[in-house]
Amino acid sequence: MPGGRNAPLAERIDELGMTEQELADALNHSIEQNTGRQRSITDRYIRYLLAGQITWPWPDTRCALEDVLQRPVSELGFRPRGNSSSPIDDRTRRLEVPMKGPCPVERRRLIGITGGLAAGVALPAVPALPERGRLGMSDIDRLRQPLARLVTIDGQQGGVDLHAVAARYARSMLDAMEQLEVSTRVEAAAYTLAGEYLALAGWFAVDADDLPVAADYLNQALRAASIAGDPMLQAQIWNYMVMRARQAGASTEAHAVARAGLHSGAARRNPRVAALFHARVAHSHAVRGERGLAERSLARASDALLRVDESAPTPPWLAFVNESELAGLSAMAYNALGRHQQAESAARQALHLAPQTGTRNQIHDILHIVDARLGLTDTTLATTEAGNALALASQLRDGVRRGRIAGRLRSVRERLTHCPQQAAHAWIETYDETLAVAA
Repeated sequence: MPGGRNAPLAERIDELGMTEQELADALNHSIEQNTGRQRSITDRYIRYLLAGQITWPWPDTRCALEDVLQRPVSELGFRPRGNSSSPIDDRTRRLEVPMKGPCPVERRRLIGITGGLAAGVALPAVPALPERGRLGMSDIDRLRQPLARLVTIDGQQGGVDLHAVAARYARSMLDAMEQLEVSTRVEAAAYTLAGEYLALAGWFAVDADDLPVAADYLNQALRAASIAGDPMLQAQIWNYMVMRARQAGASTEAHAVARAGLHSGAARRNPRVAALFHARVAHSHAVRGERGLAERSLARASDALLRVDESAPTPPWLAFVNESELAGLSAMAYNALGRHQQAESAARQALHLAPQTGTRNQIHDILHIVDARLGLTDTTLATTEAGNALALASQLRDGVRRGRIAGRLRSVRERLTHCPQQAAHAWIETYDETLAVAA
């Protein structure tokens, strides 16, 4: 292909709606995440790839290309240098940095995990929008279609590595508004949709435990929600802000935001929203050791859930609020209160009611049980359940290395180091081996 344009690569970049600079940035990020090394791939390097001047990038770049573009390099127009007799000039060769041994993406493939998201998970492309003229509701409807798919993937596999994808959809919407004419109605709908994607990007960053990035996306989402005047979108953002604050250890902020959500117009009109924020407030009270207030908030959450009209339309982000989710949130509150028997009972109820496709939430429910059994000093059952959580986490993209679940597993390991039982030592050894394979 030297001297000839790499059409498959160009088509895939166009399909994803990426610029050359965006692809360069994404490749640098992927390489740093997977190898720990910083690279300085530029948009000029991308143009070398597109022009066919580089037919077989170095291993870390190949892995990153597969990771970002979600296609094998063989389908992106590349082939090994052994298949080509044309030399690459020294200027181009200097852009490539060799890497010792197989890269993490290649190692994951050897153990059955593909680059990017888990096998079988396909991300929808950014729908094409008009380049000139007027933006219409039909355009917004087309750009809305991937939203539910992202929510589904999140529920199945978790949000690690998805925040850039969600942000790309938001950017497409906002960029289109800068270039095209819009009516007042379309403008409000466009800001709502951009805010929904930005809110999801914030949540995905929270799930990846990338809290500064999450804060930036959520602040952008709040601005979009304010412009759109959409109270349901604001409630969605507040929910993610509670999660971010709690994960950052900012319990006072988490409590304040949860109470704001509870007193919002969305909570007054939608019992599912009310149930969610009653449960969030309950956890805040539990963290403070306020047992009576926590129990009353949990009771109010249950009452609100009983008022839900299952036939009423539900936004994709809110569909997770059901009996299983409320039981899981109750388990968290009871563990925080030191009421571990009740926590275990609630967590097992959550597992019983949880959909089989919701792997991420199942892991969290199992870890609630682990926390409860460790609170009851039952190391044997705790390590058995922790083994189940570890096995499921290994099926997620980076489930044992990055994100909230990985953090909880590290916490379990730390707690088990203080347990003298052989079962604890055996689980720690299994955990360390699993982490080494996933690295």
